[in-house]
Amino acid sequence: MNLEKLKLFRHYYVMIVCYIYFTRIIAIMLRVTMPFQWQWCYEFLVEASTLVFFVLTGYKFRPASNNPYLQLPLDELDVEMDEVVTESGALEGITKVKKTSNGRERQRESTL
Repeated sequence: MNLEKLKLFRHYYVMIVCYIYFTRIIAIMLRVTMPFQWQWCYEFLVEASTLVFFVLTGYKFRPASNNPYLQLPLDELDVEMDEVVTESGALEGITKVKKTSNGRERQRESTL
């Protein structure tokens, strides 16, 4: 399972490196060597590469049924059950007061 996670991030790392090299080095070299009337191509290439990068990122990290980050371990013996705590200390000692129509206190109930 960890190998699948590492493969995904290895592909993502390669995508980031290619994007940075293209937008910072190759596109700037093209901008310097192009004649003035073709300078718009630099902006087009940078914007197109940004679009491709984000589309591929969304595609790689899309929700899927075989998502390696949401898979549970196969061995139930290795899984330790944590104690479920349902009460927090934030509401300790707080009570709910019901009032009648004439404004007097009728009864007190604990919110917990």
